[in-house]
Amino acid sequence: MDITENEFFSENLIKINKMISNFLVVSNIVPPLLILLTYLGLFKIEYDFSIKLFCVTVIFSIVDVAFIKFCANKKIPMYVGTVFLNLLITFMGTNARIGIYISYCFPPIFASLYYNKGLSYRILAISYIMMLISLYFRAQNIVFTGNFPGQTPLQWYFPCAAGFTIEFFFTALIVRYLTIRNSDTLRNFLGMIADRSKFLSELDENNKKIVKMNADFELKNMELKDTQFKIIQFIAECLGSHDLFTGRHVVHTRTFVEIIAKKLRDNGFYSDVLTDDVIALYSSAAFLHDIGKIHIPEGVLNKVGKFTDDEFMLMKEHPAEGKKLLEFLPTIEDGKFNEIAKEMAYCHHEKWDGTGYPNHISGTQIPLCARIMAAADVLDALISQRLYKDPMSIDQAMEVFEKSMNSHFEACIAQAVIDCRSQIEEIDREYKKQETEKFKNELEWWRRYHGISN
Repeated sequence: MDITENEFFSENLIKINKMISNFLVVSNIVPPLLILLTYLGLFKIEYDFSIKLFCVTVIFSIVDVAFIKFCANKKIPMYVGTVFLNLLITFMGTNARIGIYISYCFPPIFASLYYNKGLSYRILAISYIMMLISLYFRAQNIVFTGNFPGQTPLQWYFPCAAGFTIEFFFTALIVRYLTIRNSDTLRNFLGMIADRSKFLSELDENNKKIVKMNADFELKNMELKDTQFKIIQFIAECLGSHDLFTGRHVVHTRTFVEIIAKKLRDNGFYSDVLTDDVIALYSSAAFLHDIGKIHIPEGVLNKVGKFTDDEFMLMKEHPAEGKKLLEFLPTIEDGKFNEIAKEMAYCHHEKWDGTGYPNHISGTQIPLCARIMAAADVLDALISQRLYKDPMSIDQAMEVFEKSMNSHFEACIAQAVIDCRSQIEEIDREYKKQETEKFKNELEWWRRYHGISN
């Protein structure tokens, strides 16, 4: 028997003990009721018998309650209650004027509720013996009252006992059937519960294994994503070795893309598209938006002065070159990252009013990721050092975006940039603090390499 069965039988034992105890307590109203009915002439029971019966019911109920409350072994109250119930019925059955017939069946039926075959059979035997004893004393009282003249108590007793025995035999069959059926049904049910518990336990173990597998898979996935990100970052760094400013530029724009996209979502625009996962893809893909500059000659990329028309036309090739290069990028995030990276690289110089390049597309024809990338690209170009210009102040940069609403940039994106002013100022200050010395060293090397004096 497992813990589930033990718990059930213990709880059931307590409940049936209380039920029998309540039955014995309620029986205390029977003697006063008999006295009242006799007083009213509706019944005829000797007062002394009713008083004796009252004493019996009070003693039985008090003792039974005491056993239930104070006895640690709950099986003892089980026997006390059923035996007291037998004794009470037996005592009432000795009175010639109280008809006790089917009541002899009550104790065995109550006993069958314990789901205990041994108890049921023992109480059944006790009830039968008590019934015979009760009938014997009843025979003495019946003959004594003169209700059966010419018969001795034994002459009345044996036929009556035989009849009651036959009735009790059928009671015994019913009790036995109920006991076996209830016991077998219960055990089958508990067996099902045990099987279910075992199944749930196995299911829980499997779930734990699945959770661990998912955790391991998630860890591997995160490691893979981290590796992919580092590779992308490495590509950007390689590009930085070709272009004096592009390496830092792609790092800056990655950060700006993220904060602009989040502010755009916070302002209520494209919230259905700009989920955290999508914004993460946008910011990672920003690393590769200028990848096409690898195909631009270094002399053009790092020119100090203004581009000639031919040089500018050559520079305008880098979006298309970037898209071509990204066609060879291995699939990342089921291809979502690849598509975003290509759109950013190819369309980040397109303008909202259609005056950009390379295809002069306008409005929402420009992918959202590229429209955000364009804003981040221009923002960093304005506030960062270049060979041909000094950085613009934050105030001046914000004015540019105010004037460029619905021309260079979609109005809501330009406004998102303006709304991020304090963040941009803090980020820009931190980047300049980190990069000033490195920039000076790179610039000095570049000038020496190209033979340019200060």
